[in-house]
Amino acid sequence: MSTQPPTRTALDEALTAHAEAVRLRAELAGLRQEEAALRERAVGARESHEKEARDVERLEGPGLTSLVASLRGSRVEDLHRERAEEARARDAARAALTRLQAVEARAETVDRRLAVLGDTATAREQAVSAHADALRAAGSPLAPELDAVCAELEATRGQVADLERARAAGARAAASLESAARRLSSAGSWSTYDTFAGGGMLASSVKHQHAEEASRSIAAAQHDLVEFASALRDPGALTGLRADLGIDGLTRGLDVWFDNLVTDWSVRSRIKDAAARVDAALAAVREALGTTSQRLVGLHEHVEELRARRDELVGA
Repeated sequence: MSTQPPTRTALDEALTAHAEAVRLRAELAGLRQEEAALRERAVGARESHEKEARDVERLEGPGLTSLVASLRGSRVEDLHRERAEEARARDAARAALTRLQAVEARAETVDRRLAVLGDTATAREQAVSAHADALRAAGSPLAPELDAVCAELEATRGQVADLERARAAGARAAASLESAARRLSSAGSWSTYDTFAGGGMLASSVKHQHAEEASRSIAAAQHDLVEFASALRDPGALTGLRADLGIDGLTRGLDVWFDNLVTDWSVRSRIKDAAARVDAALAAVREALGTTSQRLVGLHEHVEELRARRDELVGA
């Protein structure tokens, strides 16, 4: 009688645990929805009971409601009716609360069970990989295809990691360029005021303050652009980024553009030039980010296809 290898046993256990976790998460999602609806219903039932209780109190007390009912000769009948309605409302409120508490208790139980199971997705993936490695090492007839699928899966996951890192760097660069664009816009407005309306020292000071802040944002963007380009690991994209985004020029930031300024007109012209460069860089980064996101979608789909084929081969 053949004995299952340890990796097969571990895989079966991981598959069972993961299936249980999937089922429990689905149940918990349903319980949370039911819990929200029942909580709203319980609140409404409690408010209805409180209203009916106040109606009973008004008829039982010495107030106007009781007096009018007595004058009409209907106080006893009204009180009997209101007490019956209050009792029904009280029972409904209790029932709604009881149902809510039962669902909450079940949700807590499911939540605790999920916590005990832990990260079953990762455990499943590790068990599948371990069993695939064992089959390959044992010279299984499936080994050649498993080798090819696992190698391609690993390479594709590496591409995904690189592009995720690239996208994060590109997003940071875009944020820095957006900040620089806002600062340059403010600097441009103050420069126009300084040039044509004689803004004086205050306008000049504010203008240069915005320019310096824009310079810092561009320096930050430049650092992230270099990482963005390198993380893409695509020589064509790297060349395109250097050419289109002007990485070499942006490395100097605004230090060159705003040093040794002689006239307000020169300052205004250089601010406009800097703003144009930043706008062009931002447009290029956004386009590159869009392309990167599209590539990631395709790679993620390919990863899932490879995982499905690997799982099929190992019997997962």
